[in-house]
Amino acid sequence: MISVKREIQRKINLNKDYTHIWSIDDFNNLSRISVQKAFSILEKEHFIKRIKRGFYYRPIKTVLGMNSFDKHQFAIAKIRNKGSFYCYSGINGYNMLGFTTQMSNIITLASDYKCRNFDNVVYIYRKKVIDGGNAERIVLDLINDIKIIPDTTVEFSILHIKELIKNKKVNLISLIKTAIDKKIPIETPRVKAVVGAIGEEFNADEKLLNKLKQTINPTTKIFLNIGNSLPKAGNWNIVEEKGENK
Repeated sequence: MISVKREIQRKINLNKDYTHIWSIDDFNNLSRISVQKAFSILEKEHFIKRIKRGFYYRPIKTVLGMNSFDKHQFAIAKIRNKGSFYCYSGINGYNMLGFTTQMSNIITLASDYKCRNFDNVVYIYRKKVIDGGNAERIVLDLINDIKIIPDTTVEFSILHIKELIKNKKVNLISLIKTAIDKKIPIETPRVKAVVGAIGEEFNADEKLLNKLKQTINPTTKIFLNIGNSLPKAGNWNIVEEKGENK
């Protein structure tokens, strides 16, 4: 037990990121029961502090007093080693890619691991994108939410997606392949249609686009206030929505 405790202390002391949230998953090379017991002892010794069952942080004295845990890091810690990926999504994720200037006190995380929401943390179940990363996942989620994002418009959002693709910050083929993928959870018709229209404008692989189009019900209409942002919209049943451009 002493050696397990010392190993945990050593690893925590070596990590200079004091926002890191520690859990049993950080010590997979050690016995889970031994780690749990060591955590309990270290908490009694005030070396670490418990957040919730199984999660701890290292308390450090600052000029403002003792630190508290970082809620963003805690939200991530709950899914960090559970699924094959995770990333920010929602308003804060869209802000990261320049779609809106707004930030939210709701922490939204996308992952292929199902996790229960708590406090102001929302976990959304999403599949890992094909041949892409966090930026592509955020863009797909953004298209799904495109009508309700604050401080922006549908037209600007689509133009910005295209700008990110032109600047090679987002992989168009990754968006198309993921939109085609039939694994649960599948992307919505809106996501498929917008990705398809952008793909056609960028002269993406015709076979891929045809495959994507086959996954959309031909009678489905997608109502969006796209303005002049999507020249190929009509080919994907995207129809200008009457009313204010949101």
